[in-house]
Amino acid sequence: MTAGIAAGGFYTVMTIVSERVLLDTIYSLGIAICFYYGLTAFACIYYFRNQLFANAFNFTFKFLFPLLGGLGLFFVFLITLRDSADPAYGSGAAIAGVGLVLILGLGMILGGLVFMAFLWMKNPAFFRGETLPQTTAETDNQEALELKEVK
Repeated sequence: MTAGIAAGGFYTVMTIVSERVLLDTIYSLGIAICFYYGLTAFACIYYFRNQLFANAFNFTFKFLFPLLGGLGLFFVFLITLRDSADPAYGSGAAIAGVGLVLILGLGMILGGLVFMAFLWMKNPAFFRGETLPQTTAETDNQEALELKEVK
């Protein structure tokens, strides 16, 4: 219910600023998607850093493709930031001369960072990696094979 009220308030305010608010929010989602998926691609490389050069499969699927995807998304992110600063991008609405799409896109990212900082303070063990098992499909399969051999 709280999310519904927040969404209603958001769209009410945004409709006052721009009549084509849906277009601006969809365009701003592209900024957030490029940022978060690009960051995820680089996190994949970091997570598998000890396995990257073990074989050709790992190099291709745990290093090369995530690297290319992350770089591509980072490049699109930068271009979209530049383009969306112009009020003509999207509906043409602007606040203080800055395009509404840029404000919404960066606002979502900053809002996510603030929320993450709050969760970091509330549950620091999660962010230190203490609550996640340090396994991959390969180690899970190896453990399953070892359990079969014991029986």
